[in-house]
Amino acid sequence: MIPKQWMNQLSTGEQIALDLRYKIISKQIKDGEKLSENTLAQMYKVSRSPVRDAVKILSNDKLIRLERMGAVIMALSENDIKELYDMRLMIESFSFEKIRKKDISKVVLELHKKLEMMKVAVKFNDAAEFAMQDILFHQTMIESIHHKQLEKLWMSIKPTMLILNLISMEERMKFNKGDFERIFKNHHEYITTVEQRDRKGYKKVLHMNFDDVHEEIDDLFYSQTKEEN
Repeated sequence: MIPKQWMNQLSTGEQIALDLRYKIISKQIKDGEKLSENTLAQMYKVSRSPVRDAVKILSNDKLIRLERMGAVIMALSENDIKELYDMRLMIESFSFEKIRKKDISKVVLELHKKLEMMKVAVKFNDAAEFAMQDILFHQTMIESIHHKQLEKLWMSIKPTMLILNLISMEERMKFNKGDFERIFKNHHEYITTVEQRDRKGYKKVLHMNFDDVHEEIDDLFYSQTKEEN
């Protein structure tokens, strides 16, 4: 479920797009389902104008396909998800190569701050806040190199990555909360490799971080697909 605080500062169209993104990725709305502007306007109790804005956003992200009679849902495939994580690996690996040649003291401090906020989120059983702080943890590395085009690329996949992260953390918070200690350890190792400018160690811990979330999403994807068959 999308938390209310994520809706702050968003236009009505962006709010609808965020909620639909969650429903599509979590398969609450099925692949191939058709939704008209009128249906969506009634669903969200708004005029058709913000619905059009939302549909445009999701169309650009290839989560819906526009047709004359409305929008057709295009669910993420396993390969889509794999490619998204491939992009994250490339983006963060590039960021590391750039930042390791610079003063990293401020970056390391900010990473520690984000990790502490992640720990607080788990303490209060707040999966949504954890998911957000985890994304911001990794975004810290990306923003640290001040590369405009890389940031644009990151921002293009961030909304979907955030939802994938939220789904994963909701499942973990509900069924395997003890596993967060291992995640904290992974993030501590991440910070250590950045601080030591350890390319080999960074690559290893980056894969550990992403493979973990990716496997959880894969498990959820498989269980939902199995239920549909």
